[in-house]
Amino acid sequence: MDDTSEQPSPGRRRLWIAVQIVLTAAVFAYLFSIVDGPALLAAFSRAAIWSVPSAVLALLAVMCMGALRWAWLIRAYGGARVPPFLQLLHLQLVGLFVNLLPGAVGGDVVRGVVTRDAFGPGGTLAGVAVVFVERVVGLMGLILLVSGMLLLRPMPALEDLLNRAVLWLGLLAAVTAIAGVAIGRRLAPYAPGRIGELLAALPSLRSPAAFAIAILLSVANQLLVGLVGHAAIGPLAPHVDVLDSLVLSPIAFAAVFFPLTVAGAGTRDAAMVLLYGTLAVSKEHALGASLQVLLTYLIVAGAGGLSALVFPLSRYQEQPPSEAVVDAPKGE
Repeated sequence: MDDTSEQPSPGRRRLWIAVQIVLTAAVFAYLFSIVDGPALLAAFSRAAIWSVPSAVLALLAVMCMGALRWAWLIRAYGGARVPPFLQLLHLQLVGLFVNLLPGAVGGDVVRGVVTRDAFGPGGTLAGVAVVFVERVVGLMGLILLVSGMLLLRPMPALEDLLNRAVLWLGLLAAVTAIAGVAIGRRLAPYAPGRIGELLAALPSLRSPAAFAIAILLSVANQLLVGLVGHAAIGPLAPHVDVLDSLVLSPIAFAAVFFPLTVAGAGTRDAAMVLLYGTLAVSKEHALGASLQVLLTYLIVAGAGGLSALVFPLSRYQEQPPSEAVVDAPKGE
């Protein structure tokens, strides 16, 4: 690899893993303490046999939509060549697997490093920056979807819980982060030493149209996230409309960004209990649905880990750039 970064010490890494595991266990312990055990078991018995399989299919669709969004962002930020769709999908699945490991925060870094060839020699930082922008664009898609759905279908209980100002502040933070990447190159001449070199390597937005397409794909991605949640909650709480889940599930799933638990586990479950509680869904049913979602993520992430064994990521680096990546199809 053409760029290196300082690795955390083994002791610090072990401490980080311990904190994540302890806090994740603590959150689950609290959740199980506030629900009735027999009622939770009854909720599992009511779960539809197709709930987890359909949620797995919906999550795979989320991965596919994410790969398409990533491709358009690479193009938007001036990538000379866009990796094939199947390669990007493979990296999405492997990144999900890595991010689900205790102590792991590098799934997105792995994706960015492996696709550095799209930006030519020395493109590692550009590749990682685009993956970072992809995450931010995902947040923008979440905010746009939730705001739009609340305008079309007001949910007073949720609006009391979640102030609209929070959505606007989140959108402002997302725009600020993207702007920071955009102006980084211009600040490079004024920054000292290594910082200036890093800023100079950041990509600049070359195609606003491609970026706009990525935003639309991000909204579609969040719609699919809503379907993942509804596949689990629907059979347990028939009074919950799919339109409700299109708002509540993406918000709950955003807990995956919470760094102090393992891949947001526990915090996502607590969020589902809290949010679906605004629709009179019992804690037992909401927790039962969230555990099905956790199983869904484990299945899809496990497939990503298995694919990394069968098709090692090194295969993308061993090939010449002309073979490892191809121009994106015009209709992509």
